[in-house]
Amino acid sequence: MSRFPDPVDRWLTVERPVTYWSFWAAILRLVPLLAVIFVLVLLTTSPSFTLRSFAPVPFVFVAATFGYAVRAFDGVGALISALSAVVYGFLLALDGIGATLLRQPTPLLSVLAVLTFVALLAGFGSSTLHGQGGDAELEAARKRWKE
Repeated sequence: MSRFPDPVDRWLTVERPVTYWSFWAAILRLVPLLAVIFVLVLLTTSPSFTLRSFAPVPFVFVAATFGYAVRAFDGVGALISALSAVVYGFLLALDGIGATLLRQPTPLLSVLAVLTFVALLAGFGSSTLHGQGGDAELEAARKRWKE
């Protein structure tokens, strides 16, 4: 029995079977919620503070998908997630936001760092979190990877 109403529960549930791309789709469903929070922070603070605060958010998404890809022995997915992180990090460094984040961290940056770690762990445990047995699925993924 879910603690959420049915529409919210369906919105938060990852489709089965879970694949790398369905996991990405489930994560990207959070973007509208994050957009609302972004606008609220923008309206109450400065644009530079808002940009610095929300710039690391894509790393949370990439960490979760990378964790899932490694757990599922999906080399292509892991490569896509790693390349996404590298390209986004390069873009942050290119426009100076990356250096600003390191020199003047915001409180939200600390929260996002913790969320990134939790997202990575959630990615590794995604099948277990969704009620699927861990050992049998991991063993099947390992066999597919070896073949």
